[in-house]
Amino acid sequence: MDFYLILAAATACIAVLAMLLYQRSGSLSFPLGVLFLYFWSIHGGWSIVADGLGADSQMQHHYLYRKVFPVELNGAYEETLLYYALFVIVIELTALACIVEVRSRRDPSVSALWISHVSLLVISALAGVASFLIVKDQLATAMWLGKSGYAATRGGLGEMAPLFTLHQVLNRVALFSLALGGAVWFTGREGRWLAGEPTIAVGIGYVLLLAAVFSYVTVLGNKNELFSGLILGGLFYLANARRMRWSLVAGGAGGMFLCIALVDFLRAFPILDLWEGIDWWEAAQWVPEIRASNEAFGAHLSLYGVLYFHAPLTYGSSVTSLLASVVPRIFWPERPGDIYSHYAASVGIVEGVGEQGFSIHHATGWYLNFGLPGLVLGGIVWGWIWSRCFNAYQAATANRDRGPRWQYVLAVLAPWAFVAYIPPLIRAGLEGYKGLLIDALLVPTLVITVASYAAGLRTRMTARVPRPVEVLPVRTE
Repeated sequence: MDFYLILAAATACIAVLAMLLYQRSGSLSFPLGVLFLYFWSIHGGWSIVADGLGADSQMQHHYLYRKVFPVELNGAYEETLLYYALFVIVIELTALACIVEVRSRRDPSVSALWISHVSLLVISALAGVASFLIVKDQLATAMWLGKSGYAATRGGLGEMAPLFTLHQVLNRVALFSLALGGAVWFTGREGRWLAGEPTIAVGIGYVLLLAAVFSYVTVLGNKNELFSGLILGGLFYLANARRMRWSLVAGGAGGMFLCIALVDFLRAFPILDLWEGIDWWEAAQWVPEIRASNEAFGAHLSLYGVLYFHAPLTYGSSVTSLLASVVPRIFWPERPGDIYSHYAASVGIVEGVGEQGFSIHHATGWYLNFGLPGLVLGGIVWGWIWSRCFNAYQAATANRDRGPRWQYVLAVLAPWAFVAYIPPLIRAGLEGYKGLLIDALLVPTLVITVASYAAGLRTRMTARVPRPVEVLPVRTE
């Protein structure tokens, strides 16, 4: 029963702090972000404890025990639950302490930054095509061998695509362009911070391109990139809309849940089977099971393995790895590995192309570097960065002088981009902050900044076109 008491107390404390964060910030992004943290840190514990005490949680996570190691309800697991709860609570307390309440709001007479929807559609299309060109050979081989696109592009054919990291970035460019562009299209000319012309032709373009990109993502099985894009677009719509259409929000949330569940279900199918042989009734029944995803357990088990097997600390290897990661691996193949490699070697997980991959919890990464003080420090760093993103948004939207364009765009997107990137960040060590900087913050900032300059260029070109002079008829008598 001690394990249930830990889970119940941690859940109650985390929930109360989430409500306080919402009251202080007035933003739904904080409770949503805390929900993500809870799912990837605490949620799996309920099933693990229930099964360990003889109940049947109906969660399909026992196969992980055969692939990695079994989890026993012992002292190491009790510490795991306490440390994960501590990590999340420290994040919340840090964010509460660092959020700056800005009472003033921008003058309604100040116009939003105008963007070009056409440029966003072009950027998304070009990024999608470039991404496809990188992995087309792997996809063609997968079709020939009857494998899934997910397995083929993740090393299932014996090797990774040479530019796989660039392929992932291009995926995010394509998805983020559509997500943010769609959010601005729905707010139209009345957007608070970003606005655009909501023409019917552009709306049709978004629908068609979104269908194409979703089909491509389904073939690749990239549900995490899709999830981040949809969360980013949804949160920005909530921040940008002057008049909320809750029917649209509810429909969008339901559609997002359905899309993520479908990609999760279809990612294991061979590519050719996606067009034939799919039992769609079975796929529909899978949708509610997304809550039982093994992602709630894979990262959750990582700290238990470290504590149970007494994995040695590295005393800052992640900092070295993070600094070295600025050099692409194609130029430095033997650059220092990330903390996951040390974790895998410590607990006996076999690494290599084609092997089963697992996740390391963000708190585990900090613990392996600096022990329990490192775990606490990691929570402080996380909470500080999260609050800084929100404070930058508050300052930018309360100041009449928006400053450099890229800085304004970064500020109005930062808090929503951070929350959208929580799932990938929580499943990585300190090295995950590189992805936060590039994938979550830099990519959408560049995309929207380019779209804003394209809108300004079009306006200037239109203004230069001389209008025909209307000649009034001369009345003669």
